[in-house]
Amino acid sequence: MYIPLKRTFTANLIIGAAIALFVYFLKQSALPEFLLAHAAELAARLYLTLALNRLGLSSSPFTLLGDAFCVLVAAALWTYLKPARLKVAAVISLGLLLLPLSLAGHDARGGGLTAPLIAWGVALAIAAEALANLLSGGIRTRLADEKQEAESGILGHLTHNVKPNIQIARSPLTAVLEFLEARGVSGEVLAKRLDGSDETVGDALQKAVASLDQIGEILESTRKLVTCQIRREEFSEVSLVELISRDIAPLYAGLLRIAVSGDAQLTLRLHRGSFTEAVNNLVRNALTHAFTQAHSDRELRFTLRETRNRVTIDYTNNGRPFPRNLDAREFLTPGRKSHDSPGEGLGGAFIGKVVAAHHGGFEIIRDEHPLHFRITLPKGVI
Repeated sequence: MYIPLKRTFTANLIIGAAIALFVYFLKQSALPEFLLAHAAELAARLYLTLALNRLGLSSSPFTLLGDAFCVLVAAALWTYLKPARLKVAAVISLGLLLLPLSLAGHDARGGGLTAPLIAWGVALAIAAEALANLLSGGIRTRLADEKQEAESGILGHLTHNVKPNIQIARSPLTAVLEFLEARGVSGEVLAKRLDGSDETVGDALQKAVASLDQIGEILESTRKLVTCQIRREEFSEVSLVELISRDIAPLYAGLLRIAVSGDAQLTLRLHRGSFTEAVNNLVRNALTHAFTQAHSDRELRFTLRETRNRVTIDYTNNGRPFPRNLDAREFLTPGRKSHDSPGEGLGGAFIGKVVAAHHGGFEIIRDEHPLHFRITLPKGVI
């Protein structure tokens, strides 16, 4: 009789039988009782040692000073060193360095050997934080990739099926318009518009051709937006203050003022190209929607703040108030815009894509500023 995977089954059967024999051996021997008794003896010895040396383990001013120094240096290493593995190695080394000093202090003046334990505890906390960031970043990356793939597939299907039909419909319309113009009848009145003006045959055909072109442009713009793929190796450390003040602000010097405040040494791993374009979108949106000819003192302000785990960018301007009926989710959705907006609603969507690619967050803050956006970007995720 044929048995699938016979060799694998035989090997697994032999391993299982060996484990069973070992379990029978443990049951028949005194090894478990011996190990348990030995562990109980060690625990009792440890208990007696701690009880008898309780006074010797108490902290003295010398050891408290050492512990405070350890906490200060470990916190500095945790804060200012960049790679997690370097942080862990440095803090463990600090504990090893403090071990002989703690032993000397214990022998000379009495006191607990706590400084190395504090350092190693901080190293464990750094490793746990790095592991949590790695796991959460991997989950976010996988979800973002799956969403990107689904969006690209849908849009690719639409583009493949719609754009050829647009061209098929556009060609005869263009030919008919040229035919009528050649015979001088394109100016014939076809219908009355709602405002009472005459709409000619040529006007109607031109409007139809323009509408088809606009549909094609919207498809192309959306394709570029949705398929905006950012590879991890394209990220680099970027000085945010320098990027905005030197690379972006001069481009709009004759149109408005861009002010940047924050630590000039603040850096963050960014995809420089897409992030620059996102900031440009903010500036262009302000020029289009926030300011009118009556605004003489046009100002955009970027305020940068840094905490241990993230960088916050507060963007405000002194133009017209942001629409109350437009929330953050709608602003970041392709095609969503206020009713009086002349755009296509893709600027905010591109900003949302860039923020999502950096695993960040976007908020609309309703305060005394006419417009206040807050972008939060995590450190060490990319």
